[in-house]
Amino acid sequence: KKASSATPIAGGTPSLKPHGRMLGENAFTDYYLLHGQTYPPTIPVSDLFEGKGKEYPVGQITPHPLESNTYRETSAEKRAHDRLQADVYSKVRQAAEVHRQVRSYAQSFIKPGIKLADMCKMLENKNRELIQEDGLRRGIGFPTGCSLNHVAAHYTPNSGDDTVLQYDDVMKVDFGCQIDGRI
Repeated sequence: KKASSATPIAGGTPSLKPHGRMLGENAFTDYYLLHGQTYPPTIPVSDLFEGKGKEYPVGQITPHPLESNTYRETSAEKRAHDRLQADVYSKVRQAAEVHRQVRSYAQSFIKPGIKLADMCKMLENKNRELIQEDGLRRGIGFPTGCSLNHVAAHYTPNSGDDTVLQYDDVMKVDFGCQIDGRI
């Protein structure tokens, strides 16, 4: 389906392809529909996983490449210690799922012609909405950076900045969310 087709339905099949170049064939900007999210995403991530015992997606786990760290996988004591950190892992996984959903949402609207200040505002507002911002307990991790071309990192447009993303620009977007200070 194309972006101009019917509005995707929560719990439906992802169908919207990103505008960006060099993204894989299996990349969809509405992947979060599989989790019951709306399009665009509006349901806080903690509400999406509430009926699932707050079990957030684990993501990819890879073994440590150095032999000196294999004890982390083979030691029963280390695995027991990791289980004691389950609440920390849950918070980090929740923030990671919010980040994934905001990133996919961003890929649906970031395209040439968008003002960087507007883009950052949209990203930060969606981040706040999905993480259910609550002062210092939950919210954005840092101001959104959107560095163009020769600027390596940490450029954030101020209000009144009319910089617009051009077709041949290379942009690095950096945003984050935090729960209890864990970014």
